[in-house]
Amino acid sequence: MAATLLDRPRSRFGLRGVTWLSGRQERTAFLVGGAVLLLVCAWLLASGGLFHHYVTVNHLEGCNDVYFPPECEARRDGLAMEPWALWKPAVEITGWVLVGLPPALGLFLGAPLLAREFETGTYRLAWTQSVSRRRWLAARLAVPLAVTLAGSTLLAVVSTWWVGVIEGRFGVPGYYHWFTWLTRSTTGPAVVGFSLLGVALGAAVGLVVRRVVASMAVTAALLLVLRLAIDALRFLFTPARESVVAARVALDPGGSSATVMMQNGHLGTSTPLESLILENGLISSDGTRLPLPSDWIDTLPDGRILCTTDACHTHPDVVQAYTSYQPAGVHWPMLWTESGLALLLAGLLVGFCFLWVRRVR
Repeated sequence: MAATLLDRPRSRFGLRGVTWLSGRQERTAFLVGGAVLLLVCAWLLASGGLFHHYVTVNHLEGCNDVYFPPECEARRDGLAMEPWALWKPAVEITGWVLVGLPPALGLFLGAPLLAREFETGTYRLAWTQSVSRRRWLAARLAVPLAVTLAGSTLLAVVSTWWVGVIEGRFGVPGYYHWFTWLTRSTTGPAVVGFSLLGVALGAAVGLVVRRVVASMAVTAALLLVLRLAIDALRFLFTPARESVVAARVALDPGGSSATVMMQNGHLGTSTPLESLILENGLISSDGTRLPLPSDWIDTLPDGRILCTTDACHTHPDVVQAYTSYQPAGVHWPMLWTESGLALLLAGLLVGFCFLWVRRVR
C-alpha cells in the first residue's frame, strides 16, 4: 500500500503519490467547478460583447445613467432604449452569481476538504502508509489552492472586463459606482484573494470541527464576518481626502431652519466627480467640527443650502464647510489592499492548519 501512495508513476499533470491522490479525491469538485467557471465566463464574454457592440454603435462611450457628462446629453435617450430594460434582470442575476462564486468555493471545496477525511476516518489510512501528517496536509491543500488560484484568476480577468462594459448603464443597485459592493466584489484581484481565503478558511474550519455540514455552516458565518472586516480595514490604508469651502449660516426669522451660504454654491463643486462621500460637516470659528447627516442638503432655487439640523442652529458662527471623500482614483489601490489582506489571512490559516494537525488524535 505504501508503494501505491508514494511510488505511483506521475500523472499527465506531473502529480504523484499523495498529491495525485489529493487531486483524485477532489476530481468531482474540480470538474463541476470547472464547468461552472467555463459557463460563467462564456456568458460574460457573450453578453459583454453584445453590450459593447450596442454602446459602440450608438456612440455611448463614457455615458451612463449615473454620471451623464454634458457631451452625452444629445444621446441620453440611448440608455433608456428597450435593450437595456430587457437585459436588466440578466445583469442583476449575473451580479449575484459573481458575488457568490468565491464564498461557494469555501463552502463546497474548502469546508469538506479536510472535514470529510476526519468524519469518515480515511485520514488514518494515509497516516499509516509512511506519509507524515504535514506531507499529507500539504498534498491535501496544495492541489485545491492551485486550482482555485488558476480558476479565480481567469474569472477575475473576464468579470473585470464585463463590469467595465456594463457599469452605470443599467439601473442595477451596486453597479452604479466604483465603490458599491457589487462592483468591488466582482472586479480585479479581490476576486482571487477572497476565493483563496474561502478555501483556506474552509479547510481550517474543517480541520477543527471535523464534520462536513457543521464546517460549512461555520465557514459561511466566518466568511461573512471576514468580508465585512476587510471592507472596513481597507479605509485604514487609504486616508480620506478633504474639500473645504468658505461658508456661513444665516438663521431664518422664524427659527425653524437655517440657510448655509457657501462660496462655491454647494459642496459638490469642490469634490471630484464620482467620489465616495464619507462625511459632510461644518467648521465653526473656533475650529469645532460639526458632522452633518448624509441627507442634510436641500438646495434652494438661488443655490443656497437649507439646513434643518441642530448644528446649524447651535453654531451660527460657521466659517467653513467640509467634505471628507475618497476619489475614484483609489479604486484599484483599494482592490489590491483588499486582496492583500485576504491573501495574508489565507496564509495565516494555512499555517494554522500545519500547527493544528500535530494535535489531532
